[in-house]
Amino acid sequence: MASPASANMNAVRETMDVLLEISRLLNTGLDMESLSICVRLCEQGINPEALSSVIKELRRASDSLKASENSTSQG
Repeated sequence: MASPASANMNAVRETMDVLLEISRLLNTGLDMESLSICVRLCEQGINPEALSSVIKELRRASDSLKASENSTSQG
């Protein structure tokens, strides 16, 4: 028989697997590590909508920076 801690770990792992599958279906682009961080932040009370906005803004900034670097290296 599995210990309660082992059963809890299995439940957590299964939950994260389901969340990752949902994340992939929604094309969020989050990997398991990023998704885990987001879940932990939400568990700590961070507003999920605010977190989503921050992630989107960081992606925009990253894309802009990459585009800028590419145009600089080509020119």
